[in-house]
Amino acid sequence: MATVISVYEEQPNGGPQRHDFNLSDFGGQLPANGDLIIKPHSLSADGPEVWEVVARYHQPGRGFDAEGALRVVVRSRLATEAEKALLA
Repeated sequence: MATVISVYEEQPNGGPQRHDFNLSDFGGQLPANGDLIIKPHSLSADGPEVWEVVARYHQPGRGFDAEGALRVVVRSRLATEAEKALLA
């Protein structure tokens, strides 16, 4: 079974927005605190948005075959000029 990674993007006015991924979406790496993720489909005239991982919560499965989950809390911001150059 695929590992579910739910990314909760903090919203200024209300509860977080949830985005679900699987482990392969992150190249087989679990996002950790301090990681920076390029927000999918966020390219604009101002550049891409970046998610900063601020917390993560592991939810193990209920048995050997049960699917576990990872909950990741992120803050969204525009990429800096240095990040834009790196991502170009």
